[in-house]
Amino acid sequence: MATTTATIALSSDVTDNSVSVSNQLTMWTAGTTTGMDTMTSVTKVLESTNQVDLIGTGSVSTTHAYVYINNPGSDSTRHFKITIGNAGAGSPTDTEEIGRLYGGDWMFMPWDVDDDICITPSDSEKMTVEYQVFS
Repeated sequence: MATTTATIALSSDVTDNSVSVSNQLTMWTAGTTTGMDTMTSVTKVLESTNQVDLIGTGSVSTTHAYVYINNPGSDSTRHFKITIGNAGAGSPTDTEEIGRLYGGDWMFMPWDVDDDICITPSDSEKMTVEYQVFS
């Protein structure tokens, strides 16, 4: 049986009291204790400010997955807007913004695969995005 584990460690000294948090997640197939056994890893270079359907609902054959998205760029002023919803042939009308990934930013989240994950670059210069889907 495949086992995939995600680990995160956060520490901060923003306040007078320093904070340190760490957690670990074993990724199971929905409603089971069976490990996820599929990983898709993609790198894309985008060259427009058009919304792109990055990960569509038909891209996995399960009802539950985890998604990692990374902006490997180093420019802190350029970002990707991440949205989730029904992209509708590239139309942003039925999507909800869930965040922006500036250069060096990344995100990890559970995904119920009912809605597309879309991405919109902040400018039309070449921008690279990396993502992985675990299902």
